[in-house]
Amino acid sequence: MARYEDAAWVGLTPLEVTCPLMVAGRAIGAPYHPGTLSVSPSRDTVSYSGSRWGGGASYRLVVRPGAPIRPAERDVWLTSRRRAYTRRLGMPGETPAEHEPWPLADAAVAVLEETLTAAAGLPAPPGKPVAHFSPGVRDVRLGPSRPSAALRAEASG
Repeated sequence: MARYEDAAWVGLTPLEVTCPLMVAGRAIGAPYHPGTLSVSPSRDTVSYSGSRWGGGASYRLVVRPGAPIRPAERDVWLTSRRRAYTRRLGMPGETPAEHEPWPLADAAVAVLEETLTAAAGLPAPPGKPVAHFSPGVRDVRLGPSRPSAALRAEASG
């Protein structure tokens, strides 16, 4: 999910992975695609770029990390996801995930060029993006995938 000025925009997009073994995540319905990814920190920016093998969707993002923040309730909700949603054989599913809270800092988006949104069949998000930065978390644990009764109920009615 990305937050834009004056609007919340939710998008579930495919994930590009560099390790061919990670593409096995497709067996549980994860929308993984093999790709080339890079993260390049410099003195005052961090650049992220990636593209799918064989061309197609790509992105380039440059952020200027700022000072650490005390996350607002929405920030905690957006970053402390406890499950990954997937689609397998046309049915929604979920995979439990556990990790410590993300340490967040303010960030300014200096460059954002991407074709992932259109490749996922989603409309362009409105407004300017609001960004946060994190050095990441360790020890992410995933549980077994299962059909999602809540998502099936939502979809049917």
